[in-house]
Amino acid sequence: MRKSLLVVVAWMAVLTLATASPPARAEEPKPEGDLAALQGEWTSEDDQGTVYWTFDGNRLSIKAPTRAYELTITLDPKMKPHKHIDFEALDDSPNAPGAKAAGIYEIVDKTNVRIAVAAANADRPTNFESSPTRAFAFDLKKK
Repeated sequence: MRKSLLVVVAWMAVLTLATASPPARAEEPKPEGDLAALQGEWTSEDDQGTVYWTFDGNRLSIKAPTRAYELTITLDPKMKPHKHIDFEALDDSPNAPGAKAAGIYEIVDKTNVRIAVAAANADRPTNFESSPTRAFAFDLKKK
C-alpha cells in the first residue's frame, strides 16, 4: 500500500510540473516612434524579384529570391538631412553573418518607406539612389 501511495504522489508531482505555466519572460519594451511605424511586413522589388522585409522590434528579417538576412537595426531619427539606420547581421544570418552596414531612411507615409544602405566599404549614403559602389536604395510598401 505504501509503495502504491508513493507512486501516486510521484505521478501527481509529474503531472503538476508538466501542466504548470512556464516562468514569466521579461517583456521586451514596445517599439515607439519610427521603430513602431516600421513594424510588420513590407515588400520591395529588385532586379531578382520581390524582397520581403519583416520588422519585429529591433529585429529585421529580409528574404529575397537568392539571399536572406537576419539583422538587428538601430535607428537615429534625429539625424539630418536624413535619419540614420544601422544594420548588423546576426551570427546565424543565412548570408553575411556579422556584417554591418550604415544607411538612411525616410518614412514617407503609413504604407511607404525609403531605405538606402551603404555598399561594402562605402560611407553612409547621402541620398536614396542606387550605385553599385556606393549604395543600394529600396522603396518599401506595407503589406
